[in-house]
Amino acid sequence: MKHFSIYLKISIIFLLIYSCSKQNDWKTYDETSNFFIESILGVTFDQDIEELVDDAFYSKSNTSKTPKKRFKDDKYGTCATISVDEENNIKTITFDGECVGKRGQIRSGIIIVTYSDTKGEIGSFRQINFDDFYLNDIKIEGVRRNEVVDIDQTLNKTVQMTLENGKMIYPDESFSIKSKVITKFIVFEDEKHFSTTITGNVNSIDSNGELYYMEITVPILFTRECSEELNNRKGRIPVAGEKIIIKGEDEIIVNFGDGECDFMAEVTKNGQTEIIDLRKIRRKKKFPKN
Repeated sequence: MKHFSIYLKISIIFLLIYSCSKQNDWKTYDETSNFFIESILGVTFDQDIEELVDDAFYSKSNTSKTPKKRFKDDKYGTCATISVDEENNIKTITFDGECVGKRGQIRSGIIIVTYSDTKGEIGSFRQINFDDFYLNDIKIEGVRRNEVVDIDQTLNKTVQMTLENGKMIYPDESFSIKSKVITKFIVFEDEKHFSTTITGNVNSIDSNGELYYMEITVPILFTRECSEELNNRKGRIPVAGEKIIIKGEDEIIVNFGDGECDFMAEVTKNGQTEIIDLRKIRRKKKFPKN
């Protein structure tokens, strides 16, 4: 009986040590989650802005009686308007105040889009600049350029997107900086945008001033159907694909699933895996466990 008591005490001590070790591991995981969340926000905001600009081009042309037009169904809020300078190929998208869109995102400021004479052809481009533009209280800066580099026989397009001097300024005045080269493969069905697959890499400095690198290792997929179903304030959520984020000695692998319309992602850091809900992630907060 005495030996059993000793073994029991040793077992309890071992379990406590093991438990504390696991907790410490996850504490470290939580402390390093901020740059991961900023990376996720960057991906979803990119797609949100691309969709917004697409919708601005698909809207009906202005007339002399209506120099400014609104988005169809006020998708981006009743205070969102589009004006066109056809002579100089410039579209100006203005959010006069805090415009609440259909997914609940809040936008303010101005997006200026310069575009080529040709549309939907190889070499066609759009260049996007921001003037005091905010998305969900985060200020977006930088110069984005999208250029069509290939069109296949079924009219699907390959577009190269570059970002220079990219910056996201957060409500606490901290900010992250990035540059990127992303290739997008856009699939159309019945002349409507069906899905977008992205590949590429990003060099970034997070809001703590630390450098990290992100590479898409399995093409990340966004679908229009899932974007409509997953109506969420954070914007368009990926439904498939995988990326790796390297920061110092840390390596985080993010797997967005196999195409199912949900908000879940599998996140693995240095061999430890957690399932998280992308709707609930917040900067400077612990990962919300599923």
